[in-house]
Amino acid sequence: MRQQIGKQVDELDTPSLLIDLDRLEKNMREMQSLADSRGAALRPHIKTHKCGAIAQMQIECGAKGITVAKLGEAEVMADLGITDIFVATQIVGVQKLSRLDALAKRATIRLAVDSLIQIEQLFQYCTQAADVEIMIEVDTGLQRCGVEPDRVEILINKIIGKFPEIKIGGIFTHEGHVYQAVDRKQMVQIARQAQQTMVELSQRIRSRWGIASEVSVGCTLALQSAGIQSGITEIRPGTYVFYDATHAAYFGDTSRCAATIVGTVISKSGDKRAVADVGAKAMTIDMRASGLLATKSFGSVYRHEEVIIRKLSDEHAIMVPGTPFAIGERIEIIPNHICPTVNLYDTAYGIRNGKVEVVFPIHARGRNQ
Repeated sequence: MRQQIGKQVDELDTPSLLIDLDRLEKNMREMQSLADSRGAALRPHIKTHKCGAIAQMQIECGAKGITVAKLGEAEVMADLGITDIFVATQIVGVQKLSRLDALAKRATIRLAVDSLIQIEQLFQYCTQAADVEIMIEVDTGLQRCGVEPDRVEILINKIIGKFPEIKIGGIFTHEGHVYQAVDRKQMVQIARQAQQTMVELSQRIRSRWGIASEVSVGCTLALQSAGIQSGITEIRPGTYVFYDATHAAYFGDTSRCAATIVGTVISKSGDKRAVADVGAKAMTIDMRASGLLATKSFGSVYRHEEVIIRKLSDEHAIMVPGTPFAIGERIEIIPNHICPTVNLYDTAYGIRNGKVEVVFPIHARGRNQ
């Protein structure tokens, strides 16, 4: 793919994933500056970009290690020399824990837990269990994984009682329920309450067991809306590198959106509609129906925000009205949800001044196990 370097964007085949390098670098600097200003470590979640080169850029910008969702992502990043890794999803079963065992021999691993059963399996199937630092997930309102705040100390007591050799690194949460907020005020309230819950819990843990608990939160818009409270020691945002149309709905503009899909208008029915070659196999089909972050379209057509992408089929984006477009015209679409979109591509093209400056392999594409 190096032969693409130096090409104009219009020379790339479509659909292709483009990364605006100026915006990417600015987004990285801004989030690192936010973390530094509050004395918190930045451990970015790489599930957004799944790219070793971009992860290395984040580390060079000041990030402390990375966060991953899957063991497959962790294995790929370790292969690329990035070895300070937080696996922020619970891992169970002999297949995965055998892989974790091998990974822990060549990387420093933190692991998410929210049950004693996970610890029992860790020690049953992983010979390196004593070297794996655990992070207890706290459910601060998302109602996905995690222990309810008033039960965290009960779990810690059980873990220490049965596995005194265990390394408890701290607590973490994903306050992703901010995306359900109806307005900015509610978003700030949700984010601040989640952080306050975590800080107060860490103080009780320190008082009871003397554990200098890491206090880790992780949500781009929670951090953008509410900042970082005193007592938060680590942040784990992911989408801040690229942002997407959902985030543009929050900011009120697309100036931070670094990732777009370039497509070609392949059909047109008068002014009624135009069709581009960017379907559900090239871009996420996510939409948010209500609330502060509601999206009225399956993505935002860059520089044509008045156009609605009414429908995505496998290979087609149906846009209304078709007035602004001509058959053969190139367009760029900002996806509603960038994380699953990136996972559809083998490569992304880093663009500066309209030319391909770098080709990014999506190293962890499809690493969903």
